[in-house]
Amino acid sequence: MPSIISAQSHVCYGHVGNSAAAFPMQKLGVSVHLVPTTILSNHPAHSSFYGQAIESDLLQDLFSGLEERGAFHGSAGFQSGYLATLENGYVIEKAVKRFKVCNPQGLYCLDPVMGDVGKGFFVQAGIPQLITDKLLPLADIITPNKFEFDSLTATSCLNHGDMVAVARKLMKDFTLRCVVVTSADFAADSTGEETTHTLVVRPDRAMLYSTPFLQNGPSGTGDLFTAMFIARILLGQNEMDAAELSLNAVYSIIKHTVASDLRELDIITHQKCIISASNIITRKKV
Repeated sequence: MPSIISAQSHVCYGHVGNSAAAFPMQKLGVSVHLVPTTILSNHPAHSSFYGQAIESDLLQDLFSGLEERGAFHGSAGFQSGYLATLENGYVIEKAVKRFKVCNPQGLYCLDPVMGDVGKGFFVQAGIPQLITDKLLPLADIITPNKFEFDSLTATSCLNHGDMVAVARKLMKDFTLRCVVVTSADFAADSTGEETTHTLVVRPDRAMLYSTPFLQNGPSGTGDLFTAMFIARILLGQNEMDAAELSLNAVYSIIKHTVASDLRELDIITHQKCIISASNIITRKKV
């Protein structure tokens, strides 16, 4: 059974960050070493929340303990998401470097959580630059949304063809084997039906996946997708198959959640979707 170190936010109530990632990865057959970058009562989208970022010294201690227990040598993957503070970003940079020394074949998946279209940046000042300068050069796979992709690449792509070209330049400049852009939506995509797009780019192939867009979806869907995507890759699937299966699962879980009028992803009730969900994806080569 492969294992992964997952460093991102933790909530006591609901499913975002590691609280959205852990169970799906375990359900798929991946052992997860959870490292919280922040501990909150619930997602800040609710009317109130409590908690705080993990202090950087404590975060470093948690990584040190994992390394001493053999988790750095024994894990096939490392993923990072919401950093919470600039100091934690530097701790994660150091941890990823140690992971790569301990396991040169290990995969680092960077979910560069920093902002979104219509919201702009929602992280501490300096974090976007740290992600670009320090974490991106270490990554094997990245899973930004469209806003984050434009920030990482200092571009403003006009269509999916542009996005593929920019992603391939990024792969050439760094050590990336795959770039996945979620919410890769452009006004020109409109066909009268509301859809959302995910673009998966490898050096030799690019595929655009389209799914129906569901209004009033809960938070944590990106965390859920990235978790299942990287888990399936660690289990031996290629990026295209991993993306399609994960997108089908995410859509099914969101659909059930919205139908039940819930504000949090209903992952546990509909856990069967993690393994096998109805195929609603349409895809085309780019």
